[in-house]
Amino acid sequence: MRFILCNIIGLQTRCEHKSVDWRVFQSRLEMIIFLVQSMLQTRALDMVNACGFFARAAQYIRRVGMLSRNAKLYLFATATQGLSLGIWSVIFYLYLNLNAIGFKPDFISNIFTASTIATGVIALPAGLFCERFGPKKAILVSLTSNFLSFPLIILLEPSILLIASFVSGLIGTIGWVAGAPFMMENSEKEERTHLFSLNWALMIIMGVVGGYVGGVMPDAVNAFLGLPTGAEAGSPVGYRFTLLISVILTLATVIPILLIKEKKIERQKTLALLSLKNIQNPRTIVKFMIPVGLVGFGAGFIVPLFNLFFKLKLAATTEQIGLISALGSVTLGIGTLAAPVLSNKLGKVKSVALCEFLSIPFIMLITVAPNLALAATAYVIRGALMNMAGPITTTLQMELVSETERATTSGFMVMADNIPRAITASIAGGMMTESDFFTPFLGTTITYVVASTLFYLFFRKAEKSS
Repeated sequence: MRFILCNIIGLQTRCEHKSVDWRVFQSRLEMIIFLVQSMLQTRALDMVNACGFFARAAQYIRRVGMLSRNAKLYLFATATQGLSLGIWSVIFYLYLNLNAIGFKPDFISNIFTASTIATGVIALPAGLFCERFGPKKAILVSLTSNFLSFPLIILLEPSILLIASFVSGLIGTIGWVAGAPFMMENSEKEERTHLFSLNWALMIIMGVVGGYVGGVMPDAVNAFLGLPTGAEAGSPVGYRFTLLISVILTLATVIPILLIKEKKIERQKTLALLSLKNIQNPRTIVKFMIPVGLVGFGAGFIVPLFNLFFKLKLAATTEQIGLISALGSVTLGIGTLAAPVLSNKLGKVKSVALCEFLSIPFIMLITVAPNLALAATAYVIRGALMNMAGPITTTLQMELVSETERATTSGFMVMADNIPRAITASIAGGMMTESDFFTPFLGTTITYVVASTLFYLFFRKAEKSS
């Protein structure tokens, strides 16, 4: 120890020597003191950062705990519905594409188009319905659309499939439009972004479970019954059983919604709503509709047909597709929970623009990737970045319009998103039937760049003025 100390201090000779260069001694001693101070400051900074992280986490949890009873019941309903949709979204189109069923991507995309057109057409009337009768009644009405899922599973006549999909889209949209106004009515400004983000995250996280179940259960059921398995030659029996579980779970969503005690708010009269006199910020609504419509136009090229893309181009199995969907949902859930933190740090507009721009390079990577692993990785990252901005955008929309026009605004947004989406989904289905997987992704990339740019230009000063 004595030898080490002597060398640190910088004696000219061995420690036993009595002659010491005190200038070197002082220089080395000052260096040691500086290093020790730096280490202590670094440790202190690390402790401060750690404390800051835990403080933010505690504040996040505290705000979630402060949510109203109605908000918590709505979140419970969201979790149940997320589980159901996770199952349905993974395997329904794969079920229709089985060899035993025989539908091709062009017709499958038409089923999506029928539902999406219905959503776009009914979105504005749905918003007016919500303004007149309240979000709770609107959500309950929308849940009746789940009964129309049974014909989609059992009756495989093309005309019946298209009609059932269209009517289901009409009724189901009412609850979709009512969601954002309901959360606005049942939250305070400080907790609002947390509620919107948590609602998205629950839908996504439960979708992870549902996606995994949807990917595994059809083959598991078929194997148990001694029937053929696989994404192409598998028996429809396992798929039908799994889809039936999905429908039952969605019907169970009615229970928490019935327990909600809606606030007594004076609703607007029907004639006033039909004349759209409740709209006070038409310019703001139009500015939101333009980028939303462009995103819908671009998303329609690829989002409804991702599962078929993985199957047809990269030969993914049903189980692999379920796993990819689950991983995407996990990443997206984490990103969505982080959205309030990002929003508080950068502001809502910058957060949305940043997330959307960062997601764009991964769109083309999905289609040019030489193997399933790379394509799946790009899919997961793209989905997380693009969609984590969703709750921030919705919160901004609801904050920049008045209380009397929120449901109507929500209806306009759903309409702007779904009508263009329906058009491009049908086009992309025809392209993929002809094995053209590049053009749809290119179309999505271009429209996303334009939409993200316009959103930032339209609203970069909105938060300061509000």
